[in-house]
Amino acid sequence: MKPTIRLLDSADQSPWKDSVSSTDRLPIRDSGAWIDTKHKLLTYYAHLFATGMKNSWKSRVYLELFSGPGRCLIRKTGKEDLGSPLKVIEHEFTKFIFTEMNAAVAEALAQRLEPFENAANTEIWCGDCADAINQIQIPSGSLTLAFIDPTGIAHAPFSLIETLHRKTRCDLLINIQHGMGIKMNIHQYTPDAGEQSALTKFLGNDSWKQLPRHNPREFFRGVLELYKEQLHSLGFKRDCIGREVLITNDSNTPLYLLLFASKHPKGKEFWDKAMKGVLPMEFDFGS
Repeated sequence: MKPTIRLLDSADQSPWKDSVSSTDRLPIRDSGAWIDTKHKLLTYYAHLFATGMKNSWKSRVYLELFSGPGRCLIRKTGKEDLGSPLKVIEHEFTKFIFTEMNAAVAEALAQRLEPFENAANTEIWCGDCADAINQIQIPSGSLTLAFIDPTGIAHAPFSLIETLHRKTRCDLLINIQHGMGIKMNIHQYTPDAGEQSALTKFLGNDSWKQLPRHNPREFFRGVLELYKEQLHSLGFKRDCIGREVLITNDSNTPLYLLLFASKHPKGKEFWDKAMKGVLPMEFDFGS
């Protein structure tokens, strides 16, 4: 059964002009080899979450914002890999919800998910993520795993987290743009920046203006701590806003962090287990 696509007025209806898969000739997302670590952590945690909570929570929802078309092209090798939606679709969730801006990409994802049994329990919301999250209905009494994977901090304002918090009990796995999003754009984040600043929207306030700006690395660490405090204000436990994982490119340049947050110690237990199962012993956490 093909997943339901809910087309919003804000959907991007422009034709797909980038790469297509050699397998099915549908849109494919260009990516780097570093997505392997991200996907392994996500799928490991999703498995623990879906199976470990099924006796406690009848309704278990997987929600992914910025899902993409379901297949990735690794630029350096020219090889294709499954995108995150196809890596989690067979896990034991009772409902799957994906959001995607581009209509052609949403249709490609729907076609790729169609062969799976869980496609019958899947919705794809096509349009601006903020519009989608306001309209998405999550069954009452659900436990949700939300994977938020934007290409930049401007696409993931804190208001998304606040809306999600009002709708459901959830664990969060968030891609925070470490290099391109914050450190390399520090020149934009000046004390006279207005409320439309990407960093103000990302944090949900302008508290970052009080941070020293002479060292981009320290500035980012300050922003990260402010973000964690914002999550804590929503009820996520400080000791369950888990160790963030730094993802780098082939040149070892920091790209983004995967930040985990939960409201229950069991979530942290699962996240620690996922990290131990995926990452090498010498892996560098944060920076």
